[in-house]
Amino acid sequence: MFSAACYRPANGCCPVSIPLESDDARPVANADRRVGETSPLEDLGILQREWRKLIHDQLQLAALEVRLATHSLMAIIAAALCIGALLVLVWIGLMAATGLSLYGIGLDPVFVMLTVTALTGVAILLLRGFIVRRSRRLGFPATLRTLKSSAAATQNTKST
Repeated sequence: MFSAACYRPANGCCPVSIPLESDDARPVANADRRVGETSPLEDLGILQREWRKLIHDQLQLAALEVRLATHSLMAIIAAALCIGALLVLVWIGLMAATGLSLYGIGLDPVFVMLTVTALTGVAILLLRGFIVRRSRRLGFPATLRTLKSSAAATQNTKST
């Protein structure tokens, strides 16, 4: 907003306006008049321009931050995909090493492949159980219970 500091010199002459902000906040036609001599419509126009500038600056800052957040999110997603691919390669390496060690013990290659496949299936089932347990918390269960209990309490008070 527009702010000006007025001070009265020691000799008691007319007060002088010293703008604290840039001169573009005041209209050029009123540059020679003091702040107190502007009309309410001019003050309203000045205020409107300053609000527009402030809103524009805030929206521009928000847009830049959204753009930065989007770039960061895309980098995180790309890194997560690379990590996923590397984890698949690690799993394949572990299963190959397990298969070779079982084959070295003397198991038939068919049984080696079945054992490696069974180990992968067990890992899949364990991870599925983990996901199911964790997914129950995605629906905000405590919040829903609270809302249902407050709705039931409201309904009970209305019926009595």
